[in-house]
Amino acid sequence: MSTIYEPQGRAREYSPLALNFYKGCTHGCIYCYVPPMFKRFNAQYNHENCFPALDIKKLEQSAKKMQGCGKQILLSFTGDPYCGVDDSATETVLKILNQYGHKVAILTKGGKRCLKHLSIFKEFGNRIKIGATLTFDNDEMSKGWEPGAAMPSDRINTLKELSENGIKTWVSFEPVIYPEQSLRLLSAVAKIVDHVKIGKINNFRGWDKKIDWNDFLKKAVQICRAAELPFYIKADLRQFADGVELSENETNMDFLNL
Repeated sequence: MSTIYEPQGRAREYSPLALNFYKGCTHGCIYCYVPPMFKRFNAQYNHENCFPALDIKKLEQSAKKMQGCGKQILLSFTGDPYCGVDDSATETVLKILNQYGHKVAILTKGGKRCLKHLSIFKEFGNRIKIGATLTFDNDEMSKGWEPGAAMPSDRINTLKELSENGIKTWVSFEPVIYPEQSLRLLSAVAKIVDHVKIGKINNFRGWDKKIDWNDFLKKAVQICRAAELPFYIKADLRQFADGVELSENETNMDFLNL
């Protein structure tokens, strides 16, 4: 916590660097990979017990050491920076990273909660992008699967407002649970956001075995290309790319980084 690091495995597809400064998350997404991971090391771990875990001195040292690296830093993998608890830690992190000239990518399901930091985002200029994870196209299913997260319309409207204010925006389509809903969401944001990253669902109750991933991939690529929307197809989904021609950029995990 509080130290900039290079993520490994699937996480590396999101960003060359990352920073975690929350433990837990109030969104309660039932597909989340973090609680099972932490429970391997601590059986008493409760992901709903969300709190900032920020060591400002360590962050200052890390940010200074990495100054000038030119690599994007993602906030964050172990908790959402706008999960509804005290977000003063997020404000502190942003100010320190901006002070040292770092590039920052945010991924959140918090919707309009992030707008309180719009003025800080603007101070970054072209060194920041704000993204949302989109999973369901209706409130009922979102409440069932992601009970503490902002509703889908809130997330999309927030992306619109950020874009209108000159902030670069993006969307992560992972996990994909109901492909038809993800495709509708992709069409809805295709002219709003600057790029998207598209994956699938993995290791969740065998859910991925029910889905025709080749069909989903073909349709997703068609939507992106028709809208001239830059996109990246994650490695797990690329396994199903039979008959789908993808360019070098569309399979380069660093192509869409700041």
